[in-house]
Amino acid sequence: MSESPYVLDADAALFQSLVVDGSHRVPVLVDFWAEWCGPCRALTPILEKLANEFQGRFLVVKVDTDQEQEVARQFGIRSLPTVKLFKDGVVVDEFLGVQPESAVRALLERYVSRESDDARAQAQTLRENGQLTQARSVLEEAHAGGPDNQRVIPDLANVLIDLGELDQARNVLDSAPDSVKSDDEVRTAMVRLTFAQVAATSPSVDELSRAIETDPRDCESRYRLGAFHIGRGEYEAALEQFIEILRIDRAFRDDAGREGLLSVFEMLGNDHPLVGRYRARMFSLLH
Repeated sequence: MSESPYVLDADAALFQSLVVDGSHRVPVLVDFWAEWCGPCRALTPILEKLANEFQGRFLVVKVDTDQEQEVARQFGIRSLPTVKLFKDGVVVDEFLGVQPESAVRALLERYVSRESDDARAQAQTLRENGQLTQARSVLEEAHAGGPDNQRVIPDLANVLIDLGELDQARNVLDSAPDSVKSDDEVRTAMVRLTFAQVAATSPSVDELSRAIETDPRDCESRYRLGAFHIGRGEYEAALEQFIEILRIDRAFRDDAGREGLLSVFEMLGNDHPLVGRYRARMFSLLH
């Protein structure tokens, strides 16, 4: 039995109250294990460490499958350890086998509420209303609050990019811990910053547009114009520039047309309608 108040043991009689009902208050990570299972013993200290770090914002409930075979059958447990995350009474995520701390942390970050969530919501409203300086202050205060508030990193970076504070945005992103740098929102902010830096050293949009009218094969102007479009959220216009670069000169800037397309795809996500359309066009040009 663990000494942590956030790591509990459950039998069939307690499962409903501790796991199903309890997950309506905080997420519950259920660790299906057995005494003879070496990987289970290796996973236990990772779960206990995270449970103590998160201070009750999620709970670990351990189920001994040798003692609770009916519960194990109910949830289709066939290998150990199996870990299932319950939220609002249902399983929302799971993993099999021993996972590194970073992977378990990343899973939890998707479901566990943090003090920074209110700050992020407030800053998003301010940003949408064009109150960028106020949004920056809210996010910087949250970011300074401690390691629990790492979720604000991409939000703060994006506001700094909006303000043209590109060096500060780079510092914020570079300071992100490894457990956060792999998040989609952080990677998207990094892509946006890269193009913001291109736009910051470019001629004006009007000058770039005139250059392309004069020479439609001017890939450099197309690339820089695409960077401006990304900064304005005009993703289809950016994709058009990158697809034209790919059509005109595959070797330009070491395949910058294709890389630009892939960067925008990453920003938008695979489910965005523009991604399917331009991915098909890219494939056609490449093959």
